[in-house]
Amino acid sequence: MTITGIIAEYNPFHRGHAYHLSRAREITGADFVIVAMSGNYVQRGVPAMFDKYTRAEAALRGGADLVLELPLCAACGSAEYFSDGAVDLFMQTGIVTDLCFGSECGDLEPLAEAAALLADEPEEYRSLLRQHLRTGISFPLARATSLQEALPSVSSDMLSSPNNLLGIEYLKALKRRKSSIRPHTIAREGGGYHELTMEKGYYASAGAIRRELIHSKGTFTEMIQAQLPSPGIYHSYEGKTPLTEDAFSLLLLQRLRSIQGTSLNSFFDVPEELSNRIWNRLDEFTSFSDFAELLKSRNLTRTAVNRALLHILLDIRQYRRADHLRVLGLQKEAKVLLNLLSTHGRLPLLTGLSGSGLPEHTFYPDRLYESVRSLVHGIPYQNEHRRKMLIV
Repeated sequence: MTITGIIAEYNPFHRGHAYHLSRAREITGADFVIVAMSGNYVQRGVPAMFDKYTRAEAALRGGADLVLELPLCAACGSAEYFSDGAVDLFMQTGIVTDLCFGSECGDLEPLAEAAALLADEPEEYRSLLRQHLRTGISFPLARATSLQEALPSVSSDMLSSPNNLLGIEYLKALKRRKSSIRPHTIAREGGGYHELTMEKGYYASAGAIRRELIHSKGTFTEMIQAQLPSPGIYHSYEGKTPLTEDAFSLLLLQRLRSIQGTSLNSFFDVPEELSNRIWNRLDEFTSFSDFAELLKSRNLTRTAVNRALLHILLDIRQYRRADHLRVLGLQKEAKVLLNLLSTHGRLPLLTGLSGSGLPEHTFYPDRLYESVRSLVHGIPYQNEHRRKMLIV
């Protein structure tokens, strides 16, 4: 049996994602497709614009057979942690045989070559990396430059494309874990990851859809709906202020004021340089997004700052891989997957939180998200413990 894994955020699930799901099933000959999806917070270090159950339903109606939730610290971690957490989750299922991801180049060979070098880190590469870091450039740029010099066959274009870089991290994680999961890649169609414009007749990026939704003040315009395979799924969001990190601004400021003067190094992925910048500029805080922009530097990207601030807000102290398999939803025709996960999975299988035995503090991030969403959208609070696994 072939069971293909896909790693995603689906914020929101759009036609490009539906294409990827369909092609992944086709090229891998999958009997089932399982998606490892971020929960209520995403890799850019911000809350998801759409809650995880809405996004899971969109994925299931768009072709996925089952949706697993990524552990929080992987979902809002750097590309390396995001990839490691997702690959580990698939390995712990005991049933995922293949992994299919999108990339700009659509060619597995050069991505695998780069991943192998980063996984092994030979002395030649480490020496180049040290040399470039001494010049004062950022780590991502130093790594890309060193990688290209160590592997002349790898183009600079490939290393500057976000989905290629994420694909390299997936492959690196597979290699380091000595995983038997077979990788595949599909060339990304339509708008690039960072492209924020929308045009008729091609797949827009999720970022472009979110930008348009903010511009329309929550109105799902004809152009937005044309990009969504099942726009009706988002009916509860129609006309509501889109949820962004700035809805969490006062919460972040209160959190920082409550621990002011202490070291922030105990929080996951918060370097000393950023800790100092936070305390030196806290009096200039006006909003989550403006503060992140204020804190970024040559060595700290805006996204890295976002993630660090989110880790502080949510009290994430260290990286942890999954300790359970949380099913958000599945196709009713794919219920056999629950039996397979129960039989072959290496972690406890959860289809709901009631009676899960999970520590109370693990529920705080979702409680916070739903509290903010209910206030911003003027809707009743959704209690996670009362939410049942979706079946479509």
